[in-house]
Amino acid sequence: MDVLKAVVEELFIPEAVYDDIVIAGQGKAGARDIADAVWIRKTHVTDTSSADRLSSRLHAGERQAIVLAKELKLPLLVDEREARKIAGVLGIPFLGSLRILTEAKRVGFISEIQPLVRELTSAGMYISDAVLRNFFHEVGEL
Repeated sequence: MDVLKAVVEELFIPEAVYDDIVIAGQGKAGARDIADAVWIRKTHVTDTSSADRLSSRLHAGERQAIVLAKELKLPLLVDEREARKIAGVLGIPFLGSLRILTEAKRVGFISEIQPLVRELTSAGMYISDAVLRNFFHEVGEL
């Protein structure tokens, strides 16, 4: 959370994401942090019908996040491939965890990315070996 906050001043999350993480995820790692973070704002999606029309392969939170990013004219924070593809088609800029880590290193908040990537992958995030090799080469950690 600290790394994300170092890169983004405010994070707007749609109600479905908040409900999934904080309400349904009560007691899980990060749920209380998100509920208490004043820089993370639970935000109502105005155009819910647009969210409903997006691919059913996406979770409700991903659909709402795409529409919210469009409504607020802000980049979408997402790692899921299908959601990135749809955001691209809709002209919504997006960034993912690796970009957040790159920016955190660039501003001097962290000095090394590899340990944090290991934490992400240990927690279940999948990143292919090829992507990781290219990424670590790009950030000078190969």
